[in-house]
Amino acid sequence: MSDKRAQNHLVRVFNGNLWQAEIVQGVLQTNHIKCMIENDTLSAVTSPYATLGGEVWVLVNENDKEAAALLIKNNRLECNPFN
Repeated sequence: MSDKRAQNHLVRVFNGNLWQAEIVQGVLQTNHIKCMIENDTLSAVTSPYATLGGEVWVLVNENDKEAAALLIKNNRLECNPFN
C-alpha cells in the first residue's frame, strides 16, 4: 500500500468500553499520534451518547499502527487489544 493511501486508511488498534478508549486516545495523542474513537452506530465525536454501554474502537492511520500498538502495550492498556 502506498504511503499516501496508508495515511488515509484508518485501522483499529484498540477496542473496549468508552472510558478505556478515552484513556488510550489520550496516551496516543500525547505522543503525537492522531486517532479517533468510533463504534458500530456512529462516531463518538458526532454522537457521544451512541457509545454508552457498548464497545468502541480507537482508530489510527495505518502508518501509525505499529507505534500505537507499542504505546498501548508499554502503558499496559491492552486489556482489549484489537486483533
